[in-house]
Amino acid sequence: MLSKSLLILAGASAALAATPKGFEPSTESPLVVSYGTVAADDGNVLEKAATQTAPSIGTESKMDGTSFAVLMIDLDIPTDSPPATNTLLHWMQTGLTQSTTATTINTTTGSINAFMFQNSSGQAAFAEYLGPSPPARIPLSHRYTQILVDTSDATDDNLSVLQQAAASRQGFNATNVLTQAGLADKVLAGNFFNVTNPGPATSANSANSTTSSGSSKGTGSVTAPTQTPFVPAAAVTQRASAVLLGITMVAALFMTL
Repeated sequence: MLSKSLLILAGASAALAATPKGFEPSTESPLVVSYGTVAADDGNVLEKAATQTAPSIGTESKMDGTSFAVLMIDLDIPTDSPPATNTLLHWMQTGLTQSTTATTINTTTGSINAFMFQNSSGQAAFAEYLGPSPPARIPLSHRYTQILVDTSDATDDNLSVLQQAAASRQGFNATNVLTQAGLADKVLAGNFFNVTNPGPATSANSANSTTSSGSSKGTGSVTAPTQTPFVPAAAVTQRASAVLLGITMVAALFMTL
């Protein structure tokens, strides 16, 4: 009976998670994310065109704290060894403050009242926003994960760690970076959504790939290159010997005539 209860609790915890399964640092507190009137939450699928400018973010409850940061990471960057994937940092903005009054947000999933975050001081992003652009490679659907971090007590050294980590977008590990910055326990809210390339998927060696700039090339047809069959060296030697033997035999035949 106890084990059954634990399984139920585990299932409920997974269902409540605001960040995708397996992502760390995880959180059950939802971050409100919207692109204009398009809601980007609970893993829903968005059109690429709708996500090319930075979204609005907020929380339904007022957060304690005076300064915050948002990170957005693509968890499904293709590699040359599918189904293995890599990560890419799409956005890191620090210096955010939260409004003191809630704003009604009207989106595709309905209306919600949220306390929105803004970059009121105009602070430069540690990593400028890159719009989702999944290439025509496996996996075609990418999970874009956002986390809100409380940086109210962060020192200059803590923020320097974030800034240095943001310089290398490819292979970004949120847990390692936040741990090194002393902010691993400061994740307040999270969210994720999907953007899918319609395909079809091309080979890993094609020109279609997500780069560190977040761009991807076209998804047109790929013509397979013409390949010359490989012939081992020993076989080449054997063929050459046979040709020489044939020439010798023909020469000997002419000499007897």
